[in-house]
Amino acid sequence: MFLSKRPSGIYYAYYKDAKGKRQAISTKSKLKRDALKFLTYFRDKVEERARRKIIPITISKFRFEFLKHSEAIHSPKTTKTFVTTFKYMLEFFGDPIISDLTEKDIRRYVDHRIKTPSIYQARKDLINISSSFTWAVNEEYMIENPCINIKRLKPPQKLPLFFSKNEFEQLLKVIDKEEFKALVIVAVNTGLREMELLSLQWNQIFLEKGILILDNRNHITKSKKIRTLPLNTTVIDTLLELKIGDNQGDSVLKFAGITNRPKYVQNNFRKYIKLAELNKKLNFHSLRHTFASWLVQKGVSIYEVSKLLGHADIKTTQIYAHLRSDDLRNAVEMLD
Repeated sequence: MFLSKRPSGIYYAYYKDAKGKRQAISTKSKLKRDALKFLTYFRDKVEERARRKIIPITISKFRFEFLKHSEAIHSPKTTKTFVTTFKYMLEFFGDPIISDLTEKDIRRYVDHRIKTPSIYQARKDLINISSSFTWAVNEEYMIENPCINIKRLKPPQKLPLFFSKNEFEQLLKVIDKEEFKALVIVAVNTGLREMELLSLQWNQIFLEKGILILDNRNHITKSKKIRTLPLNTTVIDTLLELKIGDNQGDSVLKFAGITNRPKYVQNNFRKYIKLAELNKKLNFHSLRHTFASWLVQKGVSIYEVSKLLGHADIKTTQIYAHLRSDDLRNAVEMLD
């Protein structure tokens, strides 16, 4: 094991992997003393791993083990994305022992997924593989994660699709089920994600205070953080109408056909979009985009919108910044 400085000035540690092949890992430092510290730490780590006995397991068997783990800690939607990733990994690799997969193999797979079907799916697959292989290392199925030096793909930014005020009114006119209309109205006025709405319970709503609290009891939020959301008059009035005569327990959405049935929601929403003769690409998640977009257009800061949406990183909310073009125009006009 030795150090070598690359043209960038960064020191890299060179070592042999379990198969005896030379590999390199960045020390992320241009200072030799720091690089030497990293080398000492990394050598100890490699030696410790070499002493461990790795349990051989194929992709198909590992998939079974990991999905059991995923179902216990992730949302059903997240677990479903892992199912998809494993499906295409098996198609591409066959069914080898996972500890035999190298960084080069993963890069080939990611390149393949960029071409078929897209960079977006390739990015998701890389995230899923890296996450599952980190778990594999902890479970002693692998010595090290081959994804560790592969940078996360950065897909081109897409503008969020949202409803105009007229389009939204057009949509409401064709919805013939009052409970479903209530769901849509609450969604566009709160920006809640679909499962956050479908799992909402009355004990999370405090109408007298005008707030609802996502407390991770009925549904784990994407950020896994407790979130308090203020409610406007439209939402409060809509919820009060739903509560009248409610004999369906604690569920906010008393209509059994809606509660915890995402496919029902998606299929009906698609039907109403068609009836309203609106853009077919508009979906239920577009209501969340609409909530954010309308706020930004009204002059609400990106920071405040980020908090309302429950984004862990404000960079995620920056996608709506293009709607603040008037701010940029006013800034430029100051030169006149």
